[in-house]
Amino acid sequence: MEPTPNKLPIRFYEIDLLRFVAAISVVFYHYTFIGVTRQNYNPLVFPEFVPITKYGYLGVELFFIISGYVVLLSAQGKTVRQFFVSRVTRLYPAYWVACTLTFLVKIIWGAGTNASPPMVDDLGARPMQYVYNMTMMQTFLGIRNMDGPYWSLAVEITFYFLISLLIGYYLLRYVEWFLLLWLGYVALPKLAYSGTLFAELFFRGYAPYFIAGMLFYLIQQPQGRTRYRYALLAVAYLLAMKACMGQAKLLSTSYHTYTNPMLTATIVTVFFLVFGLIATRKINFGSYSWLKWAGALTYPLYLLHSDMAFIAFHHLQGTCNKYVLLGGACGSDVGPRIPNPSICREALW
Repeated sequence: MEPTPNKLPIRFYEIDLLRFVAAISVVFYHYTFIGVTRQNYNPLVFPEFVPITKYGYLGVELFFIISGYVVLLSAQGKTVRQFFVSRVTRLYPAYWVACTLTFLVKIIWGAGTNASPPMVDDLGARPMQYVYNMTMMQTFLGIRNMDGPYWSLAVEITFYFLISLLIGYYLLRYVEWFLLLWLGYVALPKLAYSGTLFAELFFRGYAPYFIAGMLFYLIQQPQGRTRYRYALLAVAYLLAMKACMGQAKLLSTSYHTYTNPMLTATIVTVFFLVFGLIATRKINFGSYSWLKWAGALTYPLYLLHSDMAFIAFHHLQGTCNKYVLLGGACGSDVGPRIPNPSICREALW
């Protein structure tokens, strides 16, 4: 028997806190780690932060666990149309604002005279690029993202499509079988279906995190805590370990700085443990309603923090202390863009 959706609380404030932690870790990863490894992209370097912030990319993996939980929750009792409308109304308005602001900043200021030619291209924009980006479909059309973090939206949209298929074909009642098949595909050898549309549809590199989030939703009430679901969760965890350790090795090669696979695995393990404790209500911040503001911040923060800040860094470097610029960038991302949290109740981030 599935958990009854109308008996669930409106929101878990613990997840709002996790959203904010994930977002701020990505922000510092971009501002401090990229600045050291790709100095032409960010002229401000913070080598003292790198041993910690170079693992900030794992905030995206945490986002994907949250998304698996939240999206399966929001799918309960909805038609495909209702699900589609709920996703569009929660994601597109903030995205349109962020995309437009980023485009205008790039058109007006660009990367500046001190940037290298590749960065001039990355931190610039073209009108048709903006038009395609406003659809949020640019990745599928082979168009450059208006801002770097937008890459993850393509993964999210693909996940929504999968959930809409389950809704449309009345398969949510068989979601466990779907998760079993999905895990089986992820466990296949690396070259299986490599580079095909099928591979893109099931995004095997990040699938264990979405699957884990969905399973955390299913086990959050006592009647949902079956041995079968726990077994699926264990498989998802093992595949997440394999994925994150492989990613750590790839990043070590790409950025010529050591990313410890065991430490990466430990951080992801903490994600699973904390989320499991939240789902089973062993961690309960129900009295901390102010955390809804932290949750509401995360989506606009994620969308707006990157390229506009790098443009500012290029133009303002040398005019004041780099730590002041770093703090100013973080403060401007967080401060003035607080949406109504009631609008973001089921928002992705």
